Amino acid sequence: MDAVASSDKELKDLDEESMWDLIESQRHIITSKVRPCHITPFLRQCHVIGETDEEEILFAPHLKHRCMRTGYMLDLLRTRGKKGGVAFLESLGFYNPEIYTLITGKEPTRDCSSILDEKGNLGLIQFLMNEVVKAQKLLGEEKCHKHRLHEKVRSLEEQNQQFKTELKNLKAAEVNLSRMKVDWNRHHDEMIRLKEENYQILMRYTNTLQEKEMSVTRSRELQQQVDNLIMENKKLKVEFDVERKMSSKLREAFKPKQDELLYLKEEIDKLRFRIQELQMNPVTIDILEQDRVEALEDRQDLMKEMNSLRLELDQTERLRSEYLDEKENMLMECATLKIDCDMYKDKISSLQTQVLELQKERDEAYGARDEAQLQIGKMIIDKDLCRQQVIELQDTCCDLNKEMLQLRSNGDRQEKKTTDNVTPQREKPKLKRLQAVNLRTFSCESDDSSSSQSDFYTNLKKTESCESLSSVSSSFVEPPSKESIYRRRTEDAMEESFRPFPPGPPQMKLMSRISLFEFNGDCILDQLEIIGGNATGIFIHKIKPASPANNSGLTSGFQIMMVEYNGREQKKTILEDASLEEAVWTLKQIKGMCCLAIRHKKEAYQTLVENIEKKIVTSGDSFYIRVNVTFDKESGALDGFTVQCNEILHITDTVHRGSSEWKAFRVNPNTMTDMDGGTIPNYYRAQQLLIGMIQNMARQIPSIKKRDRKTSSSQNKLVRIVSTDKSQRNPLWLSFDCGTTNPDKEQDDQPAGNCFTLMPYSLVRPCHPPSLRPVIIAPTRIGKIVLEKLKDLKEYEKCNSECLNNTEYAEKDRKGDILGVKEVQDSICCCYTRKAVETVVAKNVHCLLELGLDCVRQLHQMEIYPIVIIVRLCEKNIKKMKKILQKYGVTEDLLLECSRREETCLDTLPCLYNSIADSWSDLDSLVTSVKAAIKDEQKKIVWIEQAPL
Repeated sequence: MDAVASSDKELKDLDEESMWDLIESQRHIITSKVRPCHITPFLRQCHVIGETDEEEILFAPHLKHRCMRTGYMLDLLRTRGKKGGVAFLESLGFYNPEIYTLITGKEPTRDCSSILDEKGNLGLIQFLMNEVVKAQKLLGEEKCHKHRLHEKVRSLEEQNQQFKTELKNLKAAEVNLSRMKVDWNRHHDEMIRLKEENYQILMRYTNTLQEKEMSVTRSRELQQQVDNLIMENKKLKVEFDVERKMSSKLREAFKPKQDELLYLKEEIDKLRFRIQELQMNPVTIDILEQDRVEALEDRQDLMKEMNSLRLELDQTERLRSEYLDEKENMLMECATLKIDCDMYKDKISSLQTQVLELQKERDEAYGARDEAQLQIGKMIIDKDLCRQQVIELQDTCCDLNKEMLQLRSNGDRQEKKTTDNVTPQREKPKLKRLQAVNLRTFSCESDDSSSSQSDFYTNLKKTESCESLSSVSSSFVEPPSKESIYRRRTEDAMEESFRPFPPGPPQMKLMSRISLFEFNGDCILDQLEIIGGNATGIFIHKIKPASPANNSGLTSGFQIMMVEYNGREQKKTILEDASLEEAVWTLKQIKGMCCLAIRHKKEAYQTLVENIEKKIVTSGDSFYIRVNVTFDKESGALDGFTVQCNEILHITDTVHRGSSEWKAFRVNPNTMTDMDGGTIPNYYRAQQLLIGMIQNMARQIPSIKKRDRKTSSSQNKLVRIVSTDKSQRNPLWLSFDCGTTNPDKEQDDQPAGNCFTLMPYSLVRPCHPPSLRPVIIAPTRIGKIVLEKLKDLKEYEKCNSECLNNTEYAEKDRKGDILGVKEVQDSICCCYTRKAVETVVAKNVHCLLELGLDCVRQLHQMEIYPIVIIVRLCEKNIKKMKKILQKYGVTEDLLLECSRREETCLDTLPCLYNSIADSWSDLDSLVTSVKAAIKDEQKKIVWIEQAPL
């Protein structure tokens, strides 16, 4: 005892600095092992700290953990001087004797000298009794905890039994699964074998068709040769007949006639007899000589005359022979023409039979296309019905989840009440983060979030005064996640610090810059008039005097941020970014009491009013849409303003001339300036016209089908089928019923269960790429050929593909760097990556991509906006490129099938594309047209469809 007393005396004899030096030398061990909640009652009994100091040590918000609390307690005791140090060492002797020994090097005395000095023996007894009560209380808590643990063990054993039975069931299911896998593998192998056989049959069939085509071509050539030989044979026969006739005529002409020969012989005999008579008489001879001379003279005259006649005869014979030759030539030509005519008649008849066969095949193809269109229409309707059923099942599932959560919460409350009744505890209130108001979370689309927000909103209304809240979105003690931090960074001005407005009417509650006004909203559009739109906000323009809206304190210039009212159920709608049509429709639904969230923006309101008065604008709406259906005079165009499918329009007024009409302007594709304008049907009316147009297309008669078949493939598209899931929210839809309601009718009059999801308009946004855009050409079969021609030019460069194994491909695909796959060989995958495209684009050239149309959306997600060129094909163009296609191993049927398959992807493209008509004649003209189209598209603004929310 003397040693202990001497040791205490030595500690008390130490001065303040020495004592605290001893304590500070072991500060790290003290802060890590001492629990302030154990020693603060002893220190309070020693009067070195007060009750306020104890609460600050235990519950101060800036002291995050126990080490900080212990350090703060040491700093506070050091300000109490030597008395604080002695009391702290004595408390260590009671609760942490090993630390006391470590600091002083001696055993603790546990004499409570500080308490005895302050309160005496009675105070010490009271302190010890309190400690005994606490120990008994802890012992009771431990017993209750032990009882709860026993019950938990029993429940865990029951769960273990259940898990064992489930394990048995799972093993049986695993056995069934393995058997099913074996069956599946067997069927899969059988399917692969059948595919191989089918492929071989198709290959043989293709070879047979090619051989048939070659034999038909060869037979046609041989038939042509036979026809030519027949024609030459007939010509030779005609020439032979003509020559034979001419030779017989000449033979007859050269034969002397028998009568002429006899006549000449008689004349000769007479002349001889006359000469013999004249030679006898000289006088007679003289007379005869004179007669002879005269006769000679006459004979010369006759000879001259005969010569002239002979010349004329020769000339006449020559003309006759010429005419005969011409006649023979004409006869030969006539026979030749007859032969040619017969041959051409045979050719024309064969061509007519072939044309009839082609027409029959064309009619069959058009009939198959019409049947496919009808099936597509039926499939769309069935798809909408299935979506409606899925939505109903989702609603039922949400209701069941709500009921289950409510039952769980009731069970937890009852269990908590029972535990509170068994072991009542008195604890100090912990610091909590107050929940801040975030008006962006109010939405009629989420039932779960709306229920919790409705409770908070109702409680907020019942408060008599508004507190200044911090802009913290979480009420949990745990630190926020990365998603929560990102969400807070993206919050707008509505997440700024809350500062109250000056006091107003009793109906107004203040939340930061947002004011709440509650009044009777029956016929609210008769009480006030609104202007604005999605670009400026919805503002109150005029208020009827002595109306409930006027009595509540509303004035002109207030912006309506949110509307809450009770219809069939309590609903809230955010109108901060809403169009004027949506705001008017929302206010029409109000019946009974309503609450408006208002923000004061006088400058924006005055600017809008000035612009409307100066006729610069007609409303505050401004957004861009892509039209998915053609509106002409026959299909519902308003005021002669015709709109083509895939055209970009700028909407400036959604309540033009009352209702059901939008004010729209065409947009310059290069400068984005407004051009000629007019009115178009609003979203609901356009959707009805689109549905009617599809129904008319499904019921068209055969005559209309034949007329449509004669139209060219380069004709403008009438309808672009774009649909979306009803569970997603379209930016163009109204807030209620996913936009399928009629804005001109009341909500109660709308048909229930409407599930049409066809989109007549798509919301788009402009984009200005800083560099030359990549190029994709479809169909891919013809695109590869064109890209091979373009890659040698200066302004173009072909993108190189990367060969990756399965691990590298999976890693890059997880990061989202894979744009598309070119080919797969064994375990090596050749694909295009984002890095390769960016490397080519950095050279300020067009990157040529051998990708399909299904990769365009993936490129847009990476902010790469390619130029899409669609090449229209026809049989005439394909035949002219037959040799080039054979060089690349592409058949005509394969090219046409590829073109038809990729043409179905055009409706799903999130951007516009350029179509090259089928007027090109060869590959060079096609490449020239593609270059011109790329140059034209590079100058244009890129319009990107905004995905549904």
